[in-house]
Amino acid sequence: MLQLNFLTWWNAGKGLVSPTLCLAQNAANLLTNFAESSRQAILPCSQASQCLLAMFSKERIRSMKEKEEEEEDDDDASSPLKSEIAKLRRRWELASVLNFFNVFEPVIGNDSLLSAEEIETGLVKPNESLAKLHIMLLKGIPPVSKLLNRSDGWVTVLCKKLALWWPWVAEGEIPLIASRGGDEISKYKDELDPVHRLLLLRALCEVRADQVDALSFINSEMKKGGAHRVSSFRKDKIGGDGSTSYWCDGNAVLGHRLYREVTVSKRNSAKAKAKGKACKATSSTSQWETLATNLQEFQQAVEELSSSRRKAEASVCNKIEADVLPEMEKLQKKKDRALKRKQTQEKLLNDVRAYTTTGLTRSCRNRRLISYTFDEYDRAIDEAIKQQPK
Repeated sequence: MLQLNFLTWWNAGKGLVSPTLCLAQNAANLLTNFAESSRQAILPCSQASQCLLAMFSKERIRSMKEKEEEEEDDDDASSPLKSEIAKLRRRWELASVLNFFNVFEPVIGNDSLLSAEEIETGLVKPNESLAKLHIMLLKGIPPVSKLLNRSDGWVTVLCKKLALWWPWVAEGEIPLIASRGGDEISKYKDELDPVHRLLLLRALCEVRADQVDALSFINSEMKKGGAHRVSSFRKDKIGGDGSTSYWCDGNAVLGHRLYREVTVSKRNSAKAKAKGKACKATSSTSQWETLATNLQEFQQAVEELSSSRRKAEASVCNKIEADVLPEMEKLQKKKDRALKRKQTQEKLLNDVRAYTTTGLTRSCRNRRLISYTFDEYDRAIDEAIKQQPK
C-alpha cells in the first residue's frame, strides 16, 4: 500500500496519472454532483408540505372565487326574473288563470299541465312548456287550425282567436294582433311585457271555459248537488272584513297559494246632483297580493295572522291550520321522498358508471383444485392431524 501510494504520487508529480487515480477522481466527482443535485431537488419534508399546502390553498381560493363569480352571475340573471314574477303575483289575473286550471282539470287533462311556478317562469321567459299549454287550450276551441302543428304557429292562432273574442272576455285593447308577415311571433317572445302575456292567457282561459265540453261539465257537476260543487265553480273567500279579503286556492299539481285583496275607496271632489240633493261620487280600487306560495311561506303567514288582534285574521289563521297546512305537509313529505328516491337512483347509476369506466371488478378468491384420489385424502387427513394443537 505504501509503495502504491508513493508510486501514485510520484507519477502525479511527473505529470502522469495512473488508472486507479482516474477511477477514484471520477467516482468522487460523481458523488459530489449527485449530492449537490439531490440537495437542490429534494427539499425537507416540512418545506415540501408547506409548498403543497400553499399550492392547494391557491387552487382552492381560485375555485372559490370562480364559484362566487358564477353565483353572482346567476343572481344577476335571476334578479330580473324575480322582479317580473313579483309583478305577476300582484295581478288578480294570475290567480284567475290558476283557478281555471284547478277547476277544469277533468276537462282539459293534466298531460301538459304545469305548476304555478312554471307558468310564471314561462310568462316571463316564453319556453316550450308554455307553448304546449297554449296549444292544449287552443285545440279545445273549434275550429282547430293546422298552424298548431308548425313551430310557434300557436302565437298566430292565439291572436286570430282572441281578436274575435276579446270584447267579451277582456277589457281594453288587445296587446297583440296577427300580421301578414308573421311579426307577432317575434313580438310575443321578445317585445311583449309579461303582464300582457298574462292577459292573453287569461282571455284564452275565458274562451276555453265557454266551450261545449266545459259547459256540460259544469252542468253535470251542478246536478250532483252539494255545497262543495257550487263553491268549486264560484270561489269564496276564506275570511276577511269589509276592506280586506283572504283567498286560498290550489291543488297537488299547481301548488297552493294564499292571496290578500285590499279594497281602497276614494272620494271624488266633483259633486253630482241626484234627486235634488248633492252627493259625492266614490270609486274603489283593489290591491292584490300573494302572501304564500309554499309550505314555509304558509307557516310564516300563519304566525303573522295568529299574532293579529283582528278577529277576521284570527279566523283565517284557524282555517289555514285546519284545512290547508295538513294537506301541504303531506305533499311536502311526498316530494321529499321522491327527491330522496331520485338521489339514491342517481348515486347507484354513478357508482355503476364509475365501475365500468375504471374497470374495477369484484375480487375473486383463489380456490384449490379438488382431487378425489385416496392419496390426496390421506394427505389431507395427515395435515389436519399435524395442525391440531397438542
